[in-house]
Amino acid sequence: MNSNPQAEVGPRQQEDELARLVGRAERGDLSVLPALREALAANPNLWQTYGDLSLQAEGALVRVAAGSNLLLAESLLLKLRALKAELGGDGDSPLERLLIARVAATWLQTAYFDGLVAQAGGAGEARLKVLRQQQDAAHRRHLAGIKQLALIRKLLRPAPSPLELLRAPVGETSPGAAGGRRAGGLPLCGAAGVEN
Repeated sequence: MNSNPQAEVGPRQQEDELARLVGRAERGDLSVLPALREALAANPNLWQTYGDLSLQAEGALVRVAAGSNLLLAESLLLKLRALKAELGGDGDSPLERLLIARVAATWLQTAYFDGLVAQAGGAGEARLKVLRQQQDAAHRRHLAGIKQLALIRKLLRPAPSPLELLRAPVGETSPGAAGGRRAGGLPLCGAAGVEN
């Protein structure tokens, strides 16, 4: 049991005050702007999370996909977090982190539209056409995100130095691989079906 109830009240009161301040700011109360700026400077996690529109978009899509199913909603959020962790690493650049978030979001969009198309068995032809267009567009965005992430990683990877290239192991060729070649490494004319 805590012998100092004052220690618990202080942080709780601060959280309540911050919640009231945020509520007033969300309603557009301009009088709280100086206090809001001070609170955001003191709590960077608040503005980093609240101001991350990609997280807001993910949350909106999760709510649409899951509806009132809390198990599905929480599972999708955990899946997105796990996907980002799998794609990312400790040494990722800010650009890589942005692209990883994009790939995760487009994965969710693509899977969502895949599900809608799969469930649209009794839908009219016009509705099915729209769903397939949305599915194709989501798929294209997902592939574009993956491609950009791969490209950026390739571009950011440092080129090996000449010394590293010299130290790299060289694969041996099997004796059968040289059978269709002359001494200088040129192919024998007869080896390709051309007579000598």
